[in-house]
Amino acid sequence: MMQSKLLTNSPWPLFMLFVAVGWYGLLQQHTTTSSSVHAHTASNIFLMWMLMTLVMMSTTAVPVLMSLRSVTNNASQQIWWAFVFGYVLIWLGFALVASSSQLAIAELNLFDSQNGLNKILSAGLLITAGLYQFSSLKQKCQSECVAPMQFFFRHWRDGVAGGFKMGLRHGVTCVGCCWALMLLAFVGGLSNIWFMVLSAAVMAIEKFPVIGRRITLPLGVLIIIWGVAVLASLFAGGDIAQSHIHL
Repeated sequence: MMQSKLLTNSPWPLFMLFVAVGWYGLLQQHTTTSSSVHAHTASNIFLMWMLMTLVMMSTTAVPVLMSLRSVTNNASQQIWWAFVFGYVLIWLGFALVASSSQLAIAELNLFDSQNGLNKILSAGLLITAGLYQFSSLKQKCQSECVAPMQFFFRHWRDGVAGGFKMGLRHGVTCVGCCWALMLLAFVGGLSNIWFMVLSAAVMAIEKFPVIGRRITLPLGVLIIIWGVAVLASLFAGGDIAQSHIHL
């Protein structure tokens, strides 16, 4: 009886159900639609980015949501859900920008046959994403992601409206931390579901309090090496490096 009441008073079962349904929907989106980015409609592209962004970033948001739940443990769930709504709203804006970018890139015929950017753009995006791992903005945003209690201490707002405002602020912080890694979907292949799973796992680990900071810089080095290898393959005129991950 006590366990049943605990589950009723917890937002986690419903939240995890939403995330699971989102991953299922994303998988269905990839298996039932055309594999060509040129064949997708604008609505399908936005839906794909919306699902991809929300399920990946909801997965990485678990540490901050756990901290918020511990702070509001005896309070209404409304504050918690208001925070989630604000957070989701920011990432929906990102999905809109990303899907619009995909449409523009497809219009310019800059995708290859495997639904990734051509090698020159892939190398540029990889090197940019790798260098961003070393930037002060990345470090600042990540510091609030790996220490959620400090985030709430600095930016706490009372009530449902306060929860929504905190969700918006943390969403902006999260975008600042992860936008470059998210855009690597253009390189890994927009139809590669396993690349998205791997990316979500990496971004989630980056937000772990203990080990998050330890992988950021090595990850940046690896991404830069990947970009340089893609660039080198162009000048070598061979297949020294592939610009996609096949899992």
